[in-house]
Amino acid sequence: MSQEKAPHILVVEDDITLATLLKENLKLAGFSTRLCKDGEEGWQVFQKEKFDLCLLDVNMPKRNGFELGKLIRELDVFTPMVFLTANSSEEDKLKGFGLGADEYITKPFSTQELLARMRAILKRSQVSKPEILLKDEVYEIAGMRIDIPNHLIYYGNTEKKVSGTECELLKLFVKNKNQLLTRNSLLLSIWGRDDFYTARNLDVYINKLRKVLKENPHVEIVNVHGSGFKLVETQAS
Repeated sequence: MSQEKAPHILVVEDDITLATLLKENLKLAGFSTRLCKDGEEGWQVFQKEKFDLCLLDVNMPKRNGFELGKLIRELDVFTPMVFLTANSSEEDKLKGFGLGADEYITKPFSTQELLARMRAILKRSQVSKPEILLKDEVYEIAGMRIDIPNHLIYYGNTEKKVSGTECELLKLFVKNKNQLLTRNSLLLSIWGRDDFYTARNLDVYINKLRKVLKENPHVEIVNVHGSGFKLVETQAS
């Protein structure tokens, strides 16, 4: 990382001790950081600065992490988000993923694990950044145009903005239409690992894509029981 511009990380954490520790460890790992003590400060700063990744505590004053994450996603679908929380409930984790989070890490956590996950997320996000993608990387299926660089889906007179993860997942499906994509292959391609929470994350994003595609009666993501999913294109009658 030393030969490249240091990734800029937004850290929003009301525990000053943990925030300071995160800042020091991120600095040692080659990142630059901007610390904010609550969700409101984090929101104000996010609107003014450019970040490569956001680390958001969930339980914070003024605005909690979920409220902040929702605002961030409404403004920016590209910047990766990682929620940090002491709450390990499945409901909260799925809520975080539903808001567009890339990871949900439970406290206490290993700094090395956090750094490893951040690097994996940054690697994926770099590949899908609009300025890096081919400008003409556009796919068409069943009358639908998918603009990968700009994360836009066009169908009829409608235009839909989707997140980077949704875009990468849909790209995989379109490139392999009418073919089985196993859960394992999807998880490794998008998240780089196959475990319980990435599997639930996949289900969240499959549901998001189904909502996007439901306007088009000629394309559908179907379950292949016990195996994975398939994007099926049907001919108009």
